[in-house]
Amino acid sequence: MILLLYFLYVLVAIVFVLDCYLILKFIEFVYCAHVLKQPPMAASVKDLRKTVVKEINKYYKNAKNICDFGSGFGGLARYISKNTGANVYGLENMPFSVFISKLSDYFCKTTNKTIWCNGFDYMDKTKTKFDVIVAYLGPDLTPHLLKYKNKMRVLISLDFKIKGLKPTRITKVGSGATIYWGKLYPHRLYVYEFK
Repeated sequence: MILLLYFLYVLVAIVFVLDCYLILKFIEFVYCAHVLKQPPMAASVKDLRKTVVKEINKYYKNAKNICDFGSGFGGLARYISKNTGANVYGLENMPFSVFISKLSDYFCKTTNKTIWCNGFDYMDKTKTKFDVIVAYLGPDLTPHLLKYKNKMRVLISLDFKIKGLKPTRITKVGSGATIYWGKLYPHRLYVYEFK
């Protein structure tokens, strides 16, 4: 009987934690989409993360500072940190995502730094020069990063091409795609190099 009660307490605790997680994620989604008018977070899939790291290690192996602009839960930033040896800055403006990212960083023992901020404000103020900025933002927000060309050597836009700008290289990533406001964007890395 005691074992059954213990099992029920554990089950109730798991359901409570899961409910809190889902409610907070929903609130963040609504706030992000309807208040900030920015795309809701899309997690990077494993193939996308692997291809980003392969691209960095092949073409930018001497990269010291890398920025994951809009890092969400930090999966991509952690993966880059583990597999490149660079300092990785994850910029994220949603508090729940930052909390999950920092918690994961603690347990994964990576060198990336998750920063809770408005990424564009951070870029306005920072003196840090980034060798690579990786962005998974959407077709409307990614072009705003171009005003920081003097603070980056390379911009890797995941899935979203910047209108009017010819990429240095386009790398196909598996067969997956991102659905963004009802439109399908096949997984691609659009690499833009700046002198």
